[in-house]
Amino acid sequence: MKVDVIGLVLSGSCFLHCLLLPVALVAAPSLALWLGKTETSVHWLLFAVALAVSGWALLTGLRRHGAWLVVAVGAIGLAVMGVAAAHLFGASMEVALTLVGASIVALAHLVNLRLSLSAARAVDGQRCQR
Repeated sequence: MKVDVIGLVLSGSCFLHCLLLPVALVAAPSLALWLGKTETSVHWLLFAVALAVSGWALLTGLRRHGAWLVVAVGAIGLAVMGVAAAHLFGASMEVALTLVGASIVALAHLVNLRLSLSAARAVDGQRCQR
């Protein structure tokens, strides 16, 4: 369940990164040259972290609550993020696709967290009745 919170924080950080980086580049043009050289590798690294954290959290949650739909929604969000990182629809679509993908992943983590907490409460309730 803590991993879902980490996933939510990472999704939010991704969202902020996508929104604030263009502002930072306008404010500090010298940053643009340096970031232009590392942008793609950094995005692939961040995508790998998102894939690992989300995969762990969502599959752990699946064992608790059994809701495959949550995993499917998370996988769709991660796929959209992967398409964005690969620039399959061009670099101009990267920010929009990343924002959509991160939002879908965040939603999956939120639902996964709620279902996991409900499942834990149900198990605790059964233990108390014995």
